[in-house]
Amino acid sequence: MPASSSIAYTPRISDSDTMTNKLIYQVRQNQLSPAEMDRLQNRSARELHALRRELNELLNELRAIAERGAPVRQDVPRRTAA
Repeated sequence: MPASSSIAYTPRISDSDTMTNKLIYQVRQNQLSPAEMDRLQNRSARELHALRRELNELLNELRAIAERGAPVRQDVPRRTAA
């Protein structure tokens, strides 16, 4: 992997706007090799699967809260989408 590629150095690509923007630039400029593109595609698919799983867990928690009629906690830190 070339020194300019930093695909493997962040826990989740989508957590870093800088990483996302850098990868978008590299893809648009055709700076990634086919092998790097394959790794990026595989990693992106894994991250998407993990994010969907997390979302499903949160939705299930919200459904359980709604069924009990319990108030939703307001002190929980919220992640915002990039």
